[in-house]
Amino acid sequence: CDGGETVKPLCIELYAGLGGWSSGFLAEGFDCLGFDIERHVYGEQKYPAQLVLQDVLTLDGSQFRNAACLVASPPCQNYSYMAMPWTRAKKMAAEYRDGTRSVADLNALFDACFRIQREASEAAGRHIPMVVENVKGAQPWVGRAGWRYGSFFLWGDIPALMPTTKRAK
Repeated sequence: CDGGETVKPLCIELYAGLGGWSSGFLAEGFDCLGFDIERHVYGEQKYPAQLVLQDVLTLDGSQFRNAACLVASPPCQNYSYMAMPWTRAKKMAAEYRDGTRSVADLNALFDACFRIQREASEAAGRHIPMVVENVKGAQPWVGRAGWRYGSFFLWGDIPALMPTTKRAK
C-alpha cells in the first residue's frame, strides 16, 4: 500500500442473512463481504457490509484466497424440524436414516462451507480458518460440533475465535 494505509483483514460470511458474524468482525476492524441467495431486511436492519447476492453452492473458494477467515451460518430449518418430537418430524428423520431421502442433499449447504474453505486455502497456499454455526439438531447429520456456546453449535476452526478456558482443579 502507498501512503501508509493499512489493509484490513477480510472476513467472508457465507449465508450472510442480516450479518450477525459481520457485525462482530466489523467492530474488530475487519472488512467483510457477505454472500447470500437473497437480501434480508427486517425493519431498519439489513446486512452491515457489502453483500453479494449469489447462491453459495455456486461459489469457487479460490476467489477468497486473500481472506483472513471464513464464517458461515447455513440454513438450519430442516435440522431443527427433525429434532422436534412431532410425528411428521420423526418420519422425516427416519426417511434420511433409511435412505429414502438423501443425506448428501440435506447436508449440501453445510458441506459447501468446507469445500469453499479447502479451495480458498489451496489457492492461498495457507490455511484459512473457518467457523460454521448451526443448531444442535444438525449434529446427527453433520457430526458432533467442536464447541457449544449457549444455543450456538460451532464446527471448523473454533479455537481461532473462542477464548481459551482453564479447568478448575
